[in-house]
Amino acid sequence: MKRLLYAFYVLLLIIILIPKEKLYFTFEELLLEKNIVLSGESLENRYLYLDIQNARVMMDNIKLATIENIRLTPWIFFNQITISSVTFSPLYRPFFPGTIETMTLTYSLFHPLSVQLHGEGDFGECNGDIDLLDQKVRLVFEATPELRLYPLLVFKLHTEKEGLVYETTF
Repeated sequence: MKRLLYAFYVLLLIIILIPKEKLYFTFEELLLEKNIVLSGESLENRYLYLDIQNARVMMDNIKLATIENIRLTPWIFFNQITISSVTFSPLYRPFFPGTIETMTLTYSLFHPLSVQLHGEGDFGECNGDIDLLDQKVRLVFEATPELRLYPLLVFKLHTEKEGLVYETTF
């Protein structure tokens, strides 16, 4: 029992001491390679997670979206990024929903070759995964009346048993 408590204490200490800001800035550098810039954000280290507030997203020097909150939760065995209140620029609203309430990306060491996705917004709900080995993204949208308000998005979807599916590679 004593060893279990000691192992839990060491794990908690490692989680607290993970350089969360460094992880975020590394993520920003990866986005910069794709000409996507996050700016104007404020970072707040909350020991077990990192909160990023009020980020503006620019793509090719054009404002793409505003993100109210991003929460990075690096817990070694279970890692999660939760993006809340994404509002897209009016230029991109024909392509994307007006707002995304939440988008959660989850990576677990128990499933090391994929990242699970769950999103909710003006379009309804979507679930999916990112296959890291084959470099494929697959999103399944519920066929809702709200989704039909975005014809350019619906045009890129195909119908399957689970719902409307969007697939791409990266």
